[in-house]
Amino acid sequence: MIGFRLQLKQLPDGRLIFTIPLGYKILLFLIGLLILVSLIITRQEGSGSIFVRVNTIPLIVCLLAFLGSAYHERWIFDREQDQVIYQHGISALHSNKVYRIPDLERIEIAQFVKGKAGDAQTEKRSIVFRPIVTLSLQTRDGNNVRLENYRASHRPKVETTARTIAEYCGIPYRNGIRGSSDV
Repeated sequence: MIGFRLQLKQLPDGRLIFTIPLGYKILLFLIGLLILVSLIITRQEGSGSIFVRVNTIPLIVCLLAFLGSAYHERWIFDREQDQVIYQHGISALHSNKVYRIPDLERIEIAQFVKGKAGDAQTEKRSIVFRPIVTLSLQTRDGNNVRLENYRASHRPKVETTARTIAEYCGIPYRNGIRGSSDV
C-alpha cells in the first residue's frame, strides 16, 4: 500500500499539528519533476513539444504528482485559542473547518473490518476484509469527526497519537477496541 500517514508534531509556538509530512510532498514533487524532465529530454526531433499522444499517460502522472505535492491536509490543535482547525485542499485553495475544544467530548480510537459490517474482531485477514483502526474526535452533540485511518498493525502509534492529543487538549481519551485495557 502506497500512501502517507499524517504526522503529529509540536510547533515552536506550542500548538500541535497533525499533518502530511514534508518528505512526502518533496518526494511527489521530485517524481513529477523527474517525469517532466525525462519527457523534455526524450522528445522527438522536429516536433519540439512534449504534448503528443504517446506522452499522455506520463503527463497525467506528472500532473497528479505535482497536485499531490501541492495538496495539504492538517489538523491544528491550539490550546491558546481553544480551537481545532482542520485544513485541506490544494495550497492556497483550501478550506478551513473550526471546532471549539470545549465542544469536544473525547478523542477515540476504534477498529472495524473494511468491507464487512459487523464484528471488527474477526480473525479473517484478506485485502477485502482488512482490520482498520480509526482515530476520531467525538463532539458533545454526537458527531464523529474522523482524523485518520490506519492498518491494525499501526495500533500502538495510533494510541500514542490519541493520548498526546487528548492530553494537550484536556479531553478524555477512549480506546474503543475490544479486548483493550485502555478505556
